[in-house]
Amino acid sequence: MKKHLRFLSALLAVVVGTTLLTGCGDDKDEPVSSGELPVKARTFIGQYYPTARIVSTTKDKDDYEVTLSEGTRIDFDKAGEWTDVDAVTGMTVPSGFYPAPIDNYVSTTYPGSGINEISRETYGYEIELLTGTELKFNSEGAFSGYDR
Repeated sequence: MKKHLRFLSALLAVVVGTTLLTGCGDDKDEPVSSGELPVKARTFIGQYYPTARIVSTTKDKDDYEVTLSEGTRIDFDKAGEWTDVDAVTGMTVPSGFYPAPIDNYVSTTYPGSGINEISRETYGYEIELLTGTELKFNSEGAFSGYDR
């Protein structure tokens, strides 16, 4: 009986371990060529980062993560729309691809600061300033609160 229980326990451990490893494998980033990026994503990079080179591109299911030569990391959805732009610490993201009222609010309320990271969320936008302050804006770019 003890041998049977040990066998069942070992079998159960193998099944659970295999299931966990297989399930985790679905979320793994796989390297892809920059040519596999949707056209919209390549156009975005060319427009807002014209001097940067793409140094790595990975795909996780239908999402893409791109790292540029100057260190910026950009996430794109399967259609090539940006979802997150994260500049190197101490650097700012370029403007023009998100609502202008966000820039107006930041320059008026936080003079001398800039946006280090911006994410597109279901409710609008979330940004992190160079100072580390995190702010939320609605889809039109109106300030809606702090991210705590």
